[in-house]
Amino acid sequence: MFVRLETWMDHPFLFSSFKVRNDKQLQALRSLGLSEVLYSPEKSDVAPLPPPRADDPPPVTPPVDPEAEAMMQAMWQEKRERRENIARQREAYGRCEKQFVGSISTVKHLLRNLFAQPEAAIEQAQSLVVEMVASLLAEKDVLLHLMNAKNGDEGAYYHALNVTMLALMLGREAGLSSAEMTALGLGALLHDMGKERVPSQILLKKTPWTTAERNFYMQHVVYGVEMAEKLKLPAGALEIIARHHEMLDGSGFPGGLSGSRIGMLARIAAIANAFDNACNRVNPADSLAPSQALSVMFKRDGAKYDTALMQHFVRCLGVYPPGSIVRLNNDAIGLVISVNPRKLLHPRLMLYDPAIPKEEAVLLDLSETPELSVTGTLRPGELPKPVFDYLSPRTRISYFSDTSTPARPPPR
Repeated sequence: MFVRLETWMDHPFLFSSFKVRNDKQLQALRSLGLSEVLYSPEKSDVAPLPPPRADDPPPVTPPVDPEAEAMMQAMWQEKRERRENIARQREAYGRCEKQFVGSISTVKHLLRNLFAQPEAAIEQAQSLVVEMVASLLAEKDVLLHLMNAKNGDEGAYYHALNVTMLALMLGREAGLSSAEMTALGLGALLHDMGKERVPSQILLKKTPWTTAERNFYMQHVVYGVEMAEKLKLPAGALEIIARHHEMLDGSGFPGGLSGSRIGMLARIAAIANAFDNACNRVNPADSLAPSQALSVMFKRDGAKYDTALMQHFVRCLGVYPPGSIVRLNNDAIGLVISVNPRKLLHPRLMLYDPAIPKEEAVLLDLSETPELSVTGTLRPGELPKPVFDYLSPRTRISYFSDTSTPARPPPR
């Protein structure tokens, strides 16, 4: 039977809703002294037994089983440890959110002052990139977090930081040197600088472009190169600005370049740029879920991107990137909030549980619960309204890294 308990704090189970599958769960339920539990017929395999009749003998209370008592104590201890771990995770996520907000503010300031105060803006951009590179190249596991980005007309700043973060994660996975990473980060941060000369009514248009509008939009690459040359940006950054829309199969723009004519840094930036554009389209209704975007790029559009780099990209984002909504093998639904590249199938989730206030929602690390696994992904539109409101799937997907995790153990 599938049952639901009312208050998460008052029982030792990880979930407040679950299917009773074994004697261990049944004994734990009985030990709580509950007079009733809620039952979901549509999720259960069997119906409840009929209620006792007035002339039935009273139920016999079984004697205390020392083994069952020890089992219950272990379950309560595990629950306490989980709560402490959730508190630590929330603290780490809060630090990351604070860093993200600071970085967005920096990006906004430097992009707005790129031509009014070019030297100061470039210096600020380089400082931000150097700091990000230093964090990423430290000997630590890097958790990629889903960030609570705002909507509105500031998408350009989120896009610039997103592409930078994703490109640097990919560059790190691909084994770039510190100098290459710095050039990659600077180019990724400024890759769309030419859009300053494209009218906002084109950039923010939610209906399809006319041919003339699309041609004007494509000119942002040419404008960006002209600006980058005036600012005397390094060659690696200039290459990214010039070729972040070029595709390996020659279907990109502005030059229709293919194969070896596109350098490594531009190939990396093209992947990061395409992924973020797919997840954050001007019209949110047209945006793909992160797992969908990754699947489309890897399968349908595979010829456009470097195969080895795409494999690295999947390792960075996981099979279920942050922002994906997943269903578990126990029918629970969760929002992926972070992923560790070393544990592709085991992201960290925020779980839907109506018995727990959403601001205290359970954060579940699948790497710590081997009995649970993802059975599929869901689109936000498929969610019942209570689940959608609880998980609040982002209309804008933004990522940032948490590098405050413990150092990697030395190789054996």
